[in-house]
Amino acid sequence: MRRVGAELTAVFMLLLAIVWRVGAWIAPDAEGVVGTLLGVAAGAIVLLSWWRRGATLDALGMAPKRFGAGLASAATVSVLGAVALAVAGIALGTASFGAERFAWMEQYFPGLLAQQILLQDFFAPGVRSLAARQPPRRRTATTVAVATALFALLHAPNLPLMAGVTLAGAFWTAHFLAHRNLLAVVLSHLLLGSAAMASLGPGPLGNLRVGPGALALLVR
Repeated sequence: MRRVGAELTAVFMLLLAIVWRVGAWIAPDAEGVVGTLLGVAAGAIVLLSWWRRGATLDALGMAPKRFGAGLASAATVSVLGAVALAVAGIALGTASFGAERFAWMEQYFPGLLAQQILLQDFFAPGVRSLAARQPPRRRTATTVAVATALFALLHAPNLPLMAGVTLAGAFWTAHFLAHRNLLAVVLSHLLLGSAAMASLGPGPLGNLRVGPGALALLVR
């Protein structure tokens, strides 16, 4: 149990260091190198945790046979969420569905995929392991709540974005626990992220910025 807690803490702190661009403070001339090393360290801990618990493709939600599981429910919730975001954006006058609002997707997708792998295949299993003595329903609720909270904190200090990813993250985590389908939550994240950027990105969501970028917008 202590090992699991130490792994969760280490990876979370490494991710915080990446989000807050600690490399720029430590070595301004080698920020990219420092960021890469931090990412490699976090990845190594995640891989070690998978090896230690004997994680399979099925458990990680990467088995092809899982790719149809829960896909319809994920699509339904995601489409409804995207419509709600679009309506909010139109009402606030911040919505724009031109190509420029989607230009970020190519660069964003690798990070999006990494976020879902970390949330579903590292943070959620780790929290679930720590809550092993709880009754099944409470254990699931604890897993969803704590894993989602960690996920949301990595989006600080952008409070509107944190609120949004808390709702979305809770859905993604609960859905993954029920269906073990990584593809479904990745596609949901892609749709909702795109809708958020197109509808509310330049307005309430601060262009989805986190860390120093979001802080700069707050202090203007």
